Amino acid sequence: MQREQQVQRWHTYRKLFESLVFGLGLLFSSGCSTEYFVDKGHVDGVGGISFEIKPPYLNEKKAFNLRGEKLSPADLQKISEAMPFIAAFTNAQLGNGISPAVLPVSETKVRSIREIQKLNSDTFLSVKTIQNWQITAQQIEFNIDYFYTGQDGQFVYYRDNYVFKPKNQKWVFEKHAKTEPEGILACDKSPQGWRVCVPLNRSKAD
Repeated sequence: MQREQQVQRWHTYRKLFESLVFGLGLLFSSGCSTEYFVDKGHVDGVGGISFEIKPPYLNEKKAFNLRGEKLSPADLQKISEAMPFIAAFTNAQLGNGISPAVLPVSETKVRSIREIQKLNSDTFLSVKTIQNWQITAQQIEFNIDYFYTGQDGQFVYYRDNYVFKPKNQKWVFEKHAKTEPEGILACDKSPQGWRVCVPLNRSKAD
């Protein structure tokens, strides 16, 4: 009886091993190369305006909230032109393996979330949403919602505000829209299933 169980167990392990080898063979075969899994991005059309949602800074570009807000074609055109610069800026703000010393001079006035929240270099900071667009003839104002894993293992969401202006055919950080960041957010799911985040202080006041 024990011998039969050992043989049966051996056959089970052999089948698992063969399945694993077969799966790896498919993964690395010409018909299913690893390039298939690389997200090369796409061009997104919003309100008749094209947005290049492609590397570099693909994740940051995907975080742009363009459909959920009232934006005219002229507003969208400005954001489209500014997108590469805002995405690069956002990536640098995350500070994942980037030294503040290498940031462009124009960005040295930016508040550091890592310093404010006392995040160590091992904490991976991500961008959730770039939103709340306010467009004028001379500038683009917006918020960025960031998130990271707190000490309790739960996500912490944090919001700050920014103003960009055109300079030398580029869009650059000019200043913060407000003297203080909105700070830590309280997030809940809406009836539609979307995550809605508001500043923690406002949430407590309500």
